[in-house]
Amino acid sequence: MVENIKDCDRIHLFRDIRKEEIEKMFRCSKTVERSFEDGKYIFRQGGTPRNLFLVLEGSVMISKDFASGKRDVLFIVGQGDVFGEMFLFSDAGAYWYDAIAQGKVKVLEIPWEFFYCFCSNACEHHRMITRNMLEIQSEKNFAMTRKLHLLSGTTLRERIALWLIEQTEDDGVDSDIVRLAMNREELADYLGTTRPSLSRELMKMQQEHLIEADKNTIRIVDRDALQMLY
Repeated sequence: MVENIKDCDRIHLFRDIRKEEIEKMFRCSKTVERSFEDGKYIFRQGGTPRNLFLVLEGSVMISKDFASGKRDVLFIVGQGDVFGEMFLFSDAGAYWYDAIAQGKVKVLEIPWEFFYCFCSNACEHHRMITRNMLEIQSEKNFAMTRKLHLLSGTTLRERIALWLIEQTEDDGVDSDIVRLAMNREELADYLGTTRPSLSRELMKMQQEHLIEADKNTIRIVDRDALQMLY
């Protein structure tokens, strides 16, 4: 049972699709709504992919765990975003990563069969959501390419500088404030380092008046100096 979805027009997956058509799509696809508590797994690596997921409330951490105990945070998925899409048209028979709820999370699960098979009525909403899904996949591919570029930095300081500059550019506003969607440990995993190493480098950068770091925000003090690092 799917409850009334708020702000459908702001969700990329439903772009250009009327509300009544979205409701029809839910019935046609047998979409279900599920809730998860903080730290619960929505799916785990090794599981069998069957659904596309859309975040209705909260955020989800997409990460990869290794036998050594190391965790690589790939990205954070926020409200209105989808995840699990990379398995949709691939031959992969198992999830390569984990999806973990950050705080209380509510998601939609849309079975893959809906994207593979067009109904006999050739519904317009079916064509539109497939187009939107392809656009989302392109954006996700770009995001992963950016992360590869980020991790190519030879030093931790270079990676931090590049990540901070990219975050302010993504906001689309003239701001030097980066609000952290991840805690320090998750950010360290994302940047390919340890939490103590990240904390030490942030402290050094603050002492050199490059940044000002708080618990939930980092302010860029000297943008020119950061840009010269990479």
